Amino acid sequence: MKKLLLIIVLSVFYACGKKKNVDNFYINLNVVLQESDSIRVFYKTDGKINLSEKDAFWTKVKGSKKNQVINIKFPKDILPNQLRIDFGNNPMQPEIIINKLECLYKNNSFVLKGREVYLLLRVDENNTMLNEDLGLLKRKNLIQKNGPSLYPVGNKLKLRLEELTNRTKTENR
Repeated sequence: MKKLLLIIVLSVFYACGKKKNVDNFYINLNVVLQESDSIRVFYKTDGKINLSEKDAFWTKVKGSKKNQVINIKFPKDILPNQLRIDFGNNPMQPEIIINKLECLYKNNSFVLKGREVYLLLRVDENNTMLNEDLGLLKRKNLIQKNGPSLYPVGNKLKLRLEELTNRTKTENR
């Protein structure tokens, strides 16, 4: 009887420990971000691209010279259909390498590796230089406050995000 009770208790703890909050939307970035910094994500839920501070949040990142996965958890009940990613405020941040970008919601996900990232996201040419061959993002001007940024490419990202979250086009009207 004691063994059965122990097994049940351990099973409950194991199940609770393994359960992730599947109702949140996530982005996992596999990047090399050498210096500690913050990433700001702007999002829209209405499909438009007029991104503003009202719909944005920061994620702190500890720098590493090696690949790292940065998990970005969106606020509860936010299912974005447009995104912008700003790679920090640290003007001493050397080039940034994006190896992979994964978007997850419930049991669905899509992954963009290497150059595929730039099929759905484009660089802000005002403050970002991109070496597509090497996948390097770099700040154009060290005295400029804004770091490298990625904006949506038209409706391509919107359609992919809506497919991921199982939304139809009519739900956004």
